[in-house]
Amino acid sequence: MKAFAVFAVLALSCQLAAPQPFLPGQGIGPLGNWRTTDAGGPYNLELLSQQANEVAAGAAARGNFTDADRIDFLTNVECLEGQFDTYGAFGTGFRNNLNLGGPTPIGAQKANISAENLPYMEEVALNEQGHALFTRHAGSSLPCPLVDFTGGFNAFFAAAYNLTGTIESVYGRPFNPFQNDATYFTSVLALEELGATGNKGLAGQFANPVLANGVMGLATSATAQATIERFVLWNIRNQTVDPFGETVQQVVARVSALRDELDGPQNTDQGLVNTDPRYIAVPDQGINLIPTDARGLTLNRSPQQVIRILTLASPDSKGVFFPNGLLGNINSWIGYNETTDGFADFPTGVATQESVAAVGTIEPAVNGSTPATVPGEGDLTQSTIGPLTTASYLTRGYNTAPLGQPEFSPAQAPVQVAEPIATAGRR
Repeated sequence: MKAFAVFAVLALSCQLAAPQPFLPGQGIGPLGNWRTTDAGGPYNLELLSQQANEVAAGAAARGNFTDADRIDFLTNVECLEGQFDTYGAFGTGFRNNLNLGGPTPIGAQKANISAENLPYMEEVALNEQGHALFTRHAGSSLPCPLVDFTGGFNAFFAAAYNLTGTIESVYGRPFNPFQNDATYFTSVLALEELGATGNKGLAGQFANPVLANGVMGLATSATAQATIERFVLWNIRNQTVDPFGETVQQVVARVSALRDELDGPQNTDQGLVNTDPRYIAVPDQGINLIPTDARGLTLNRSPQQVIRILTLASPDSKGVFFPNGLLGNINSWIGYNETTDGFADFPTGVATQESVAAVGTIEPAVNGSTPATVPGEGDLTQSTIGPLTTASYLTRGYNTAPLGQPEFSPAQAPVQVAEPIATAGRR
């Protein structure tokens, strides 16, 4: 009897050590298998082409640039973000000459930030000074380039509103990013998420692992900073942004649409709310503090995509926030592949980000009242997977399968793979 028991244990051990197929709905899977057990759920963990395409797009953007060139590129971006945050929070520029003799930004001033929200911005600003310091420690000796806060934000928001004239000519006064919490935090986020996504996209291009590690740290801290800013913006989402007469939530949606239009067909942006209920990692209503893909992974952009946004796709890659262009060798958005959409493994009928021009005016303008749903935001924050009807924002992004049903077509169901179980060291 004892011998039989030993034989049974050995047989069971051999069975567990062999590769085990696992079908959804069969309960807890074998050790080492991380696939979902929910047969009707939306998870499909073998679909990783979004990440593969992000890497491919990054490789296409690498060119013949060196790690030193990449650090110099970071210097431009960190000088823009860091000086805007530092002047806004403290009313002064970088400490200890971190700008290495670069010019004072155009329009730099202390922002009129409420006492409630100032501590958040002070921490972000100090973080950003640290980011600039990293570029110096990593070897960049470039001075900060000339940056323009006044003209830059006015041009950027005019583009977000698809204006044919200037903001002042349409609304009677220019946009002042330093005016109050609503204008300042909206402006900060417009830049911050370019740093978060751009640093993530850049990290994989470094040959030096120490520099790559540092840039990964920039990406994670920038994402945390953007989350803080989104938290503030969510709390004031119903405040009106001067001079546009629309809520913070609406204006952030416009910023999201503009950035996503400029950086190519990839879906790389989300507003303060998510309007596609088929996301796994993003709520289908209410707060959206951490923009991610369906797997909860933060989004990324190449340096060229960032430059394209910051210069509004200027043919010479100059203007808007950088009147004289960026310093260093990575100074243009021209000449890289921006066609990979990152969704080759999802069902057909993928809706890409609609252009700002096609979105047009969000109606109605808000005059003190607060709509429960921002009209038009279904067009501004686009869906990513599955077939949609794209007639209008009223029908776009809200077609969701019943609860418990797959969020992908049956033909796209996961292929079940036999996976070996690691037994070394197990007791």
